[in-house]
Amino acid sequence: MEKKINKLGVIGAGPVGLVTSAGFASLGNEVMCVESNQEILASVSAGRVPIFEPELEDLVTECIQSKKLKFTDQTRDVIDFAEVIFICVGTPEGENGKADLSQIDSVGVDIAKNLNSYKLLVEKSTVPIGTHTRLKNIMALHLKNDVQFDMACVPEFLREGNAINDFFNPDRVILGIESENSRQLLSSIYKDFECPKIWTNPATAELIKYAANGFLAMKISYANMLADICEVTGADVEPLIEGIGQDSRIGKSFINPGVGYGGSCLPKDVSAFIDIFDQHKVNNGLLKEIEYINRRRPEAIITKLKSSITDLRHKKVAIWGLAFKPNTDDVRNAPSLEVVRRLIDEQVSVNCHDPVATDQFKRAFKENIGIRFVDDMYNAAQDCHALIILTEWPEYSSTNLDQLKSKMARPLIIDGRGIFQLDEVHRAGFEYKAFGLTTNKN
Repeated sequence: MEKKINKLGVIGAGPVGLVTSAGFASLGNEVMCVESNQEILASVSAGRVPIFEPELEDLVTECIQSKKLKFTDQTRDVIDFAEVIFICVGTPEGENGKADLSQIDSVGVDIAKNLNSYKLLVEKSTVPIGTHTRLKNIMALHLKNDVQFDMACVPEFLREGNAINDFFNPDRVILGIESENSRQLLSSIYKDFECPKIWTNPATAELIKYAANGFLAMKISYANMLADICEVTGADVEPLIEGIGQDSRIGKSFINPGVGYGGSCLPKDVSAFIDIFDQHKVNNGLLKEIEYINRRRPEAIITKLKSSITDLRHKKVAIWGLAFKPNTDDVRNAPSLEVVRRLIDEQVSVNCHDPVATDQFKRAFKENIGIRFVDDMYNAAQDCHALIILTEWPEYSSTNLDQLKSKMARPLIIDGRGIFQLDEVHRAGFEYKAFGLTTNKN
């Protein structure tokens, strides 16, 4: 008979931990989540989610009210409560592109010191191959009791802005295990997920996450490389992308040219993936070129701007979009950070607008001289010599172009996300520049 599991632990109340906690709790499990940051703990315990993620706050609140989800600041509480514990702490980019595993190491020590009975510890954090072995070795040094535990890896594939849907409707679930008991426990937990389940070992599961994100980053950089060749050869990027995207072997997702990828996953994961190859002395030239192409995209925005306005000194430019993608307030590694920084270096006055990410941008961007944050997107363009679009928020796509033009000192749009149709903006009287267009002129 399949073993029933209804008590789960989660370590970390960040984006992955909160979605994992609330998702499993809403499916009828009892979940306890541990968070050491007292400010975050106070917020989530009251049902207030400190990140912008559609539907997440309502789900957390519902699960708290149903008593299926509770929070604590003590790892010991979670160990006493649950047999299966998901590790969902951060692995940010560290020195020389390596994944910083300090939070993972700390969790291993904390668990080992409090472990008093068998547990299945499940990595959901994105970690380099071999981290499960690293964790076992760390725990072996700090175990106070002679108890058994298993390690597993079930990597998350949650897209910011769509995380709730991704949790409940995954494309697949990767289950990296080392024991039959682990298989039984995870089979019970994931039995209601109607998607392919790929069983493998922890090392392969760890590598799958990096391989997937590396491939997605490659598609984005490949699309941007195609856009560059279109601009100098007279080819049209939109039918080009349509032509290759309709090939079922390629697909249309992640091949839209633009200002590049950002956020908390792809940049750090590509860097960490490069480091994995370097450590094992395996050629990774493809990954390095993917990273190089992406790093150059913000500079390409400035180049397009300078092709219309040679001297940017004392000009005024509006930025629409600070988050690295729509439906999130995340500005980590967002192209906006570099674009705004370069504009400030050019002595440009910058008006910024974003529906939700302004506060996060203010925290991340310390050089605030010459920057204004404007609540209304049209007012942000007031008396500006150019508008630069860096995030494809839906409200930007439905812009009233006549109203926008009436606000601007010069009707120039540098579209880093390709949200407008060329004919449409030309009819409205704008000079329009976007990646891949052969007619980057008025």
